[in-house]
Amino acid sequence: MNATARWHRCYCSSAGSFAATIDQGVSVSFDTMRMFFALAALLANALVIAIVVTGLVTRGKREGGLSVLAGAELWLAAGVAIIATLGSLYLSEVVHLIPCRLCWFQRIAMYPLAVILPIAAFRRDVKARLYVVVLAAAGGSISVYHRLIQAFPSLDTGSCTATGPSCSTPLIKMFGFVTIPYMAMSAFALILALMWAHRVNSAAPVPTSNPID
Repeated sequence: MNATARWHRCYCSSAGSFAATIDQGVSVSFDTMRMFFALAALLANALVIAIVVTGLVTRGKREGGLSVLAGAELWLAAGVAIIATLGSLYLSEVVHLIPCRLCWFQRIAMYPLAVILPIAAFRRDVKARLYVVVLAAAGGSISVYHRLIQAFPSLDTGSCTATGPSCSTPLIKMFGFVTIPYMAMSAFALILALMWAHRVNSAAPVPTSNPID
């Protein structure tokens, strides 16, 4: 199958329902998987809001509300990066949706996080937070731009179609607004929120017990 025919198959299948064969003939409905990805993105949005609001409301207090995440921020961020990476590989390697140019840029930012974050969590490496924030911020910015040109195709310069699939045509669109770059943006945003929580908790004073008279 040539690239043009494969792209046509991928584009047409994104609008309907088909079975993607996984491992030993186990079939998972694409509709089910894209619904899962969309709900995961919305859950990530809710968690970002919860983390930011809790952090701002309890700011300055001796035991902030983000302390409930203390010690788990890097592990949670690692889980987000791994799930996002596996999800993107599912779409390209199992469902055979061809990533556009901007999708590849977002992958370049996300895939290293799936390696850096688990190592940083295991080693409790606070300094890794800087690298994570830079990658997540870069990837998130590209995701925002990608979603923007999907919403307003006239902003697309056409650079994507010169080398592959269109960047302005969403292959997945759930609930009227959740597309693949929106999912990526949600993952990057949650990773950034968790890094902020990690910074806040790392800077919080360690509570000490009262001396016994």
